[in-house]
Amino acid sequence: MRRYPILAPLLLAAAPASAQTWGGPTMQGPSGSSMGHDQRAAETAKIRSDIRDGRDSGQLTRREAKQLKREAYQIDTLEERYATGGLSPSEEAELFVRREALRNDVTAKRTGTRK
Repeated sequence: MRRYPILAPLLLAAAPASAQTWGGPTMQGPSGSSMGHDQRAAETAKIRSDIRDGRDSGQLTRREAKQLKREAYQIDTLEERYATGGLSPSEEAELFVRREALRNDVTAKRTGTRK
């Protein structure tokens, strides 16, 4: 689970120059506008719910669920720290990448396609 802090900067650095001037990936709502704090928090809550469901159904071990929940907590903590001055495009992109990586890990572990 410690690969996430390293993953986001690498993905951002590897983005083409045109993507960097655009601002990178952002979580967007149905209207195409950037998602607010409440919507991002709802995304993390959904991931936590999937972790609980996976643990309850036996698809995730106790250890896996604990590691995944820890990463969700770290994402929330990081977002709170970033949000004090408003999210910059790079901060929003980092949170997006970390949430997507966590969502993919949860899905992979629940479906048995573990790395």
